[in-house]
Amino acid sequence: MAKKRTFNLLSRITFFYLLFTLGVFLAYAQFLTSEADEFIDSDLNRRFSWIERKVTYHLDEGVHPDSLVGSSSSVTSIERVSKRCRKAEYPVYEDFTVYHDELDRNLLHRKKIVLITSNGQLYRVEMNREVQNYYYFRDDIYELIIPSFIVLTILIVLSNAILSGYFLQPFKRILEQMQLYKVGGNKPLEKVETNTTEFVEMQDLFSKMVKRIDADYNHLKEYTEDIAHEMQTPLAIIRNKSEALMISEKLEEEDARTIKTIYDEANHISKIGTTLNLITKIENGEFTDIKEINIKTEIEKQVEAIEELAELKNLQIEKELSDVLQFQIDPYLFDIVLKNLLKNAIRYGSTEGPIKIKTSSTEFIISNYGSPLTISEDQIFKRFVKGSTSSQSLGLGLALVSKICKVSNLEIQYSYQRKQHIFSIKTRKFNA
Repeated sequence: MAKKRTFNLLSRITFFYLLFTLGVFLAYAQFLTSEADEFIDSDLNRRFSWIERKVTYHLDEGVHPDSLVGSSSSVTSIERVSKRCRKAEYPVYEDFTVYHDELDRNLLHRKKIVLITSNGQLYRVEMNREVQNYYYFRDDIYELIIPSFIVLTILIVLSNAILSGYFLQPFKRILEQMQLYKVGGNKPLEKVETNTTEFVEMQDLFSKMVKRIDADYNHLKEYTEDIAHEMQTPLAIIRNKSEALMISEKLEEEDARTIKTIYDEANHISKIGTTLNLITKIENGEFTDIKEINIKTEIEKQVEAIEELAELKNLQIEKELSDVLQFQIDPYLFDIVLKNLLKNAIRYGSTEGPIKIKTSSTEFIISNYGSPLTISEDQIFKRFVKGSTSSQSLGLGLALVSKICKVSNLEIQYSYQRKQHIFSIKTRKFNA
């Protein structure tokens, strides 16, 4: 499954701020355009009114109408009309284009037609003004919006990239502390200096949470260690008394079997307590002596120690070991892994074939012949899983092996093929 892409908080805020700003820019551009249209209409009406007053003045003075019309004037025609003309239809406005030879292009003009009464006569006066520059100015508002927004976006993104490293540095340091924090660790938390209220509150909350977790962990650790320690004494007494009874000549055979069962179960309880305590320590990261160990050397040492036990069960151990395989792991923990896998192979192996131990440049494999599992393969590494034909728990030792591999960046896999139980361990690969 692909990892969901994430964005930092400042980038998300910047993105929504830019969307909001773009909306404001467009709305403001619409407002300015509307204001520009009103200004154009107002300014043209003012100019037309001035021309209208000028024409009326000259007509009242008796100036001939034709002398008021000309290229230097905005008046294009003055006609005498009947007094029965429909005055309600005036004034009339109309936009049209005019070709200008000197510019070799069409320009937009606005025409106004009004009725003027002078010396008892009614005149139809037609005026026009060139308005192209007005509309150029209005259209420039929209044309400047996008470049202005792009410049603003670049400036904001650059400032975001520059300032995020400064303003978010305390936040990143607090996150680093959270990542490095280990339950039960005695290392005090570093105080991150910041005057950002949210970061101060987060750091205070994290400090309080760490104190509560450490306190709860220490109480639980003390309790479990005390219980584990106190259990060993009565269990040791039970084992000693059982051993004494088993060698007694007066003991009946049936009673001896019962006492043997008590002895075995006492040993089993003792191992469970020790193993669970070890798993807890592994989960809390208390084993940090990480070294690069040669797997061949460790295997040969362990095999030498258990060969006699394998011979008692008439089992042969075949080795095919590479000199180059190495794992980065705590030596004590890898020793536990090897012992558990080897003892597991001897305990459940059959004489149908040998126990095989093989290493390559990347992988360690151990296999033994035996009957198929009575549980599903994905259950084998879980704690206290029982097979349907066994009263003993399967998987406590394997659960410990799985936990060690997980914290050591190793991958353990199990499969059953050709009547063989196969365990393989290799370095875990991380997806980019």
